[in-house]
Amino acid sequence: MITVTFHISCKKHSLTKTRDVVSVSKHNLRLFQSEEYNEEMIEVEVGSEVNILDDVKEIYEKEFSEALAEYNKGKRSDRQIHDYLEYVSESKKNDVATEVILQVGDKEFWADKTREQWNAMKPLLREQLEYVKEIVPEFKIASAVTHLDEDSPHMHVVGVPVATGYKRGLSKQVAKTKVFDQERLEKIQDLMHDFVEHQMKDHPEIFGDETLKPKEKGRNSDFSKEFYLRLKQQEYEKLENKCQEKETQIEALDDTAKEMKQDIESKVDQYVDSVVNSEMKKEFMRYATLENPKTTLGKLVSKAFKTFKEWWDKTKKPEVAEKARTSLLQKLRENQAIVDQRKEQQGPNLKRNNLSPER
Repeated sequence: MITVTFHISCKKHSLTKTRDVVSVSKHNLRLFQSEEYNEEMIEVEVGSEVNILDDVKEIYEKEFSEALAEYNKGKRSDRQIHDYLEYVSESKKNDVATEVILQVGDKEFWADKTREQWNAMKPLLREQLEYVKEIVPEFKIASAVTHLDEDSPHMHVVGVPVATGYKRGLSKQVAKTKVFDQERLEKIQDLMHDFVEHQMKDHPEIFGDETLKPKEKGRNSDFSKEFYLRLKQQEYEKLENKCQEKETQIEALDDTAKEMKQDIESKVDQYVDSVVNSEMKKEFMRYATLENPKTTLGKLVSKAFKTFKEWWDKTKKPEVAEKARTSLLQKLRENQAIVDQRKEQQGPNLKRNNLSPER
């Protein structure tokens, strides 16, 4: 007996944030280098071949833009929701999207099957996808990708479960727990079980006389060892992405610390140079003003300073002194003019006060 899988992403594998969709996108579309996978053996049935998050954004725009506009109408800007996808991603109350795995049979079943039999599963997985659209119309499919490069053929379906009739928040919202509650999920799995059972009867060239294992109630799916391994691989990829994010943050902090260190070193060098130059000038003037220098350096500096001072006194000093005197006198005249003007303005008032009769 073989199993049929209709697995809903949950717990650690839930697509709670947009970055989880990015991680799933890398796995589903084979957007990384790995010897274990072959991107030529996958087939995109629905959505982009580059970024599933863009497909999810299109679903959000189509399904929620009207409800979002109605919700924001008349509200202050700080109470409005400007990006519903970002809002859901940050709130952590709902998953931004849901991934479903469609699979028939496990590693043991497919181990001895030919490549033709594997390829023959592609149209059957497409039929299953169309049936999912029929029985769960609230699940808006953004991406569907068939994988033939692992231990068994299977399809990854990423979509947005949508529900209406809400009284609080948007009237239409993303709602994984409402669309895929336990009762509904069991019904969907029963329908899928029956659907796949008919497919198997119609395709003995693939399944021979194999029969389906009865569905165990209360379980998300009939798991196989291979499926567990695939979930672990996705978990590893998420952890790897988080590590890369942390490494990027550490590199940014290292660059900032390096810039701060260079800035501090530059300021220290400037301060030291300023102190050194100040002390040098003081020392020069000490030598320059010695009356009886005894050292060769002292005599040299003293003689040079005296020569400079004689030149200064004869040529530059009169010019500088005249400019200083002229500038000072000009300021004094301007200040005196201001004082005289104020006196003139106050004069009439003083005369009027003096002429007023005594009471």
